[in-house]
Amino acid sequence: VQLKLNHRHGDWRGVGEMQQGMNQARQELAMVDGNMRKVATERREAELILAELSGMGPDTAAYKQCGKMFIQSPIDQLKGSLTTKAERCQKDHDALSEKRKHVTEAAGKLQEDFQAFIKEHLYTQEKS
Repeated sequence: VQLKLNHRHGDWRGVGEMQQGMNQARQELAMVDGNMRKVATERREAELILAELSGMGPDTAAYKQCGKMFIQSPIDQLKGSLTTKAERCQKDHDALSEKRKHVTEAAGKLQEDFQAFIKEHLYTQEKS
């Protein structure tokens, strides 16, 4: 397949810009996907720990990790912080899902534009 690109009209520059835009969209999509996995893992971890703590009474000794140490902390405080963390992670995941949707749409639009550009120049070549 050969493309007929006009140097005077900046066709080469247009192709490079489109490819760069598609690469950036792919990178951003990969970054959003990685962040979504991280947030989902954090949420699951908080929910699992909260499930383990839910069966324990308020007088149970509980410890919170602080660096390499463990500090005794009221179990109700730990439950509250884990609930808050799980809710925050869910909100973050929802926001990232929305961002992923927009990035995917933008990447699709870039792909369509690139395909249209290629078809336009292939058609010009075949017509010539």
